[in-house]
Amino acid sequence: MMSAIRLLCIGLALVFTASGCAFLKLKKEVAGLESTAGLGGVIRSQAPVQGKILVFLSTQKDGRKEIQQMTFLEDEGIYLFLVTAGVYHISAFMDVNGDLQYDDGEPAAYSIDPIVMQPPKHGPNDETNLELSPHAQLPHGFPRSMQFAVSAVGTNVLKAGIVVDLNDNMFSLDNARMGLWKPLTFTKRFGAGVYFLEPYDKNKIPILFIHGAAGTPRHFQYLAQFIDREKYQPWFYYYPSGIQLDHLGDALNYLVTYLHDRYRFERLYVTAHSMGGLVARSFILKNHFQDHQRCIRLFVSISTPWGGLETAAKGIESAPAAIPSWHDVVPDSPFIRGLFQRQLKPEIPYFLFFSYKGECSLFMDNNDGAVSLSGALDLRAQEDAVQVVGFDEAHVDILYSPLVLKKYKEILAEADRRDRPVLKLFGQQD
Repeated sequence: MMSAIRLLCIGLALVFTASGCAFLKLKKEVAGLESTAGLGGVIRSQAPVQGKILVFLSTQKDGRKEIQQMTFLEDEGIYLFLVTAGVYHISAFMDVNGDLQYDDGEPAAYSIDPIVMQPPKHGPNDETNLELSPHAQLPHGFPRSMQFAVSAVGTNVLKAGIVVDLNDNMFSLDNARMGLWKPLTFTKRFGAGVYFLEPYDKNKIPILFIHGAAGTPRHFQYLAQFIDREKYQPWFYYYPSGIQLDHLGDALNYLVTYLHDRYRFERLYVTAHSMGGLVARSFILKNHFQDHQRCIRLFVSISTPWGGLETAAKGIESAPAAIPSWHDVVPDSPFIRGLFQRQLKPEIPYFLFFSYKGECSLFMDNNDGAVSLSGALDLRAQEDAVQVVGFDEAHVDILYSPLVLKKYKEILAEADRRDRPVLKLFGQQD
């Protein structure tokens, strides 16, 4: 099975033979990302939700609000629009009778002050939370119907808690590769989100799975299928892997914080594969140490390039355009250095799984077919781990290994008992 990072390596090897058209498209993607920012927040309602919530992004023209984008929400939750530089207004209403237009008495809300956006710098007002009220009236000039907004209907860029089937074409390998090579296109089409396989259950511990470069939640189907589904509920972070990893960590922290505010779960286990481990650690540092939330109780990384990828450095040097996330996985990049500014232990038990069934390669030393052993076994990560476990598997095949599943279930079982016994079981001292 060909891994995502192996595909990346092959792509880098083709740098000198790739068409100028391909890199022109990549340059446009990168330029689009650099000139775009996210404008959004959380919409809540004073009244029970009945019908869809219509959310509008508008600009001011001749005293009226001109619709630029709109999206639907099925319930209270997060919304996000991708915007370029400009001055914007946000409004929303609950379409109780389903006629796709605002009627007096339907719960509504709107931003009072204009919102100034200057990408790539996000202003202080780039988060606009609204509370729908049946007593509010949309002022004259605000959108009251989607009749003239059909062409502006788009995807809500951030999603939290939507129940999905992993067989949905959204999670196909082709779309996952789009997330690496065309991250802006992917974001406009699918956005990023934390997805559920079932409605939230307060009696089950959520396990958050995070894929790697050009990855998809489907890569975790084996693990998700064979864990105890009476005890755990799988969650999946699906995102465009070509975007800067720190931004992906920020987005994940925002999503998890929202879900925690909504459901108040006491425990969250995090499991990440390949580059997803870098995203996961970025998220954990923000969530646990910066925001002082205390729900993350376990972290397991699988075949993560903790020391970076030499292939990414070669690609940046050689290619006329570079995927933004390449810069973060260069060995000794500022991003990677930042991941190890502080240790996770003893507060969060961390287990490092690595794979070592490699192939001959012109690009790296001993490897698992994608990540070098020296990168996977970076000393900083090893020193932070409760236990380091190696498996005779290739980079992606490790996710389908019965031995990995067995070890993983043992770690979950110990984590269930209490936080401290996980450490004591493997001889870790404070």
